[in-house]
Amino acid sequence: MTVFTCSNCGAAVTAVLREIPFVDEPAVHHGSGPAPSRMPPGAFARDPDRFEQPSEPTSENQTLLVPAGPALTIVVHPGDIRGLSLHPDRRRLNGCCRLDGCDGPNLVCAGCGAEIATEQSDCWVSWHDVRLDPAAVVEHRPNSEQL
Repeated sequence: MTVFTCSNCGAAVTAVLREIPFVDEPAVHHGSGPAPSRMPPGAFARDPDRFEQPSEPTSENQTLLVPAGPALTIVVHPGDIRGLSLHPDRRRLNGCCRLDGCDGPNLVCAGCGAEIATEQSDCWVSWHDVRLDPAAVVEHRPNSEQL
């Protein structure tokens, strides 16, 4: 079992989680309502690839990807986030109805303001994910007495 904390101030930023393998599969989402989460509640996985977000397709490239974050992000269920707030820079909070995650980290530590994660939850994204920046968090494995 694992709890992630802010590497700057030590505040917990997730619930207690178990690690599962990352499965990169297409989402079954048709744009009506919120997208499903890739992670089940209580679980996290490490994405082995660089975090990328599809951009608006062009006539030349229908699958253009734009780097939006670091490699090996830690993907968690949105309901397992603790102690995070929306980024104070409104330019990081773009999206038509929620957060698209295309403008860099959009969640900060509520305790110290450090950039911690990127949430993707807008209506056009495939998955409703929260991705922790591995450089911004510390992984703790509490013993059973601390749980």
